[in-house]
Amino acid sequence: MRKLFKNKPVLIAVIAIIGFLVLCAFTLNTRTAGSAEGLLTEAVLPVQEFARGLTQDVTDFFARVFNPSTLESENESLRRELEEYQLREAQYEETSRENARLAELLNYTQANPNMTFLTAQVVSRSFNEYVDTLTLNVGSRSGVTESMAVVTGGGVVGRVVEVGATWCKVRTMLNDDMRISVMVQRSRDEGMFGGVISTAGESAVLQLYYLPATAQLEIGDKIITSGLGGTYPKGIYVGEVIELAQGNETYDALVRIDIDFEHLEEALLVLNVEEVVSD
Repeated sequence: MRKLFKNKPVLIAVIAIIGFLVLCAFTLNTRTAGSAEGLLTEAVLPVQEFARGLTQDVTDFFARVFNPSTLESENESLRRELEEYQLREAQYEETSRENARLAELLNYTQANPNMTFLTAQVVSRSFNEYVDTLTLNVGSRSGVTESMAVVTGGGVVGRVVEVGATWCKVRTMLNDDMRISVMVQRSRDEGMFGGVISTAGESAVLQLYYLPATAQLEIGDKIITSGLGGTYPKGIYVGEVIELAQGNETYDALVRIDIDFEHLEEALLVLNVEEVVSD
């Protein structure tokens, strides 16, 4: 008997059984046998529902294991969902990159309110030794004409040399025939710019020459368009002096331009040639 009182779970079970029997005896005169059976059914019902749910889960599991077609169908559905997710992720990444590039062009246009621009996409590139020609997706229907200046946030891209109704070709600064009139922003000394020395990744090195003999050029000087010739508005950034000529070099300095022509995707055409005020 002492062991029974020490074993609390057993004791609780015994008390519950006794209580149930007393309840049945107490309700014997007022309820039918069917009522007592109803009480028992209500007590057992939650257990039955749990067992039924567990049985269904086990049945479904073995159905999937022993029914390969169902499993393959589920796998195919999961593969499609994964592919759709990867596609949406790639589209989101591409949109983010495009927005960043367009934001850079927008900043450039806002910094040059005296100029009117037309945004275009690069649709093809012509490779010689370098990327010397680009094709853009705008043409005469958009107001494009030959000799229009083409720029980007990093500086001068080139100029239009051929125009169709919905396209135009641009000769880039990496073409050996390209020469533009420039000036040293600090000293205002004028010269010519062009002739590729080398390219390295996102940068290219071109020549600066025909500066006045009295020009006091320094490494780090900024080179901008001079406005002479009528193609390029005055004050567009071109590049930065990285090396001064020594000895009998045919150029006065080497200038680095920071435009990645191989990966350029958008550019701006200058629709008007008005003087730009540079900082």
